Amino acid sequence: MNVTIDGKSCDLGLHPEVTFPEIMSVIGRLDPSPGIGITRVLLDGADITGADWSHLSAVPAATIQALEVETGSVSKLANELIDSLEDFAGRLVTELGSTAESFRQGEQEKAIGQYTRALDGIQLLNHTTDMVIRNLDFDAEQVTFGGKPSTNHFQKLSPLLDDMFSAQKRDDVVLLADLIEYELIPQFEDHQKILKLWREAYATRR
Repeated sequence: MNVTIDGKSCDLGLHPEVTFPEIMSVIGRLDPSPGIGITRVLLDGADITGADWSHLSAVPAATIQALEVETGSVSKLANELIDSLEDFAGRLVTELGSTAESFRQGEQEKAIGQYTRALDGIQLLNHTTDMVIRNLDFDAEQVTFGGKPSTNHFQKLSPLLDDMFSAQKRDDVVLLADLIEYELIPQFEDHQKILKLWREAYATRR
């Protein structure tokens, strides 16, 4: 395994059976400077920064050819991500609206393709938002939305997705379209508003 950190080759001296999360943990401890952490990761040439790494939990070093890591200010990265996440959330809302419309018009094959892309987008948005929450240099819970901590909003998504998967399993496309249009789209419209509030809160601190 060839490991490169900030453009420099690095021999970590790890056993070939050490797993990917353990490798990243070792790399994360190399620079103990406050506020400095891993900001970009390329695994065998693929940029996996901000992606869901759960499927890599058992991947051993022996199967990894190249691991490229960049480090820097994680709070700076988190704040920069807010702008791109706002835009991403807006595009996700548009995709969900098109998906619901396709289901209602009986365009099943098109709708399923859109639905699959939307679910991938939801996973990426949630994972990256979690990373932002962990690394913002202010307490996101102190930013309120609807009179409650803004982070409470994200707890609503899991049961909603459960309802959607249940409707999909029963092939109830009418209910699925309703859940997307009247529940999921407002969820991510609010998600976008919360990201804007975070950006404004951070701006007042500078």
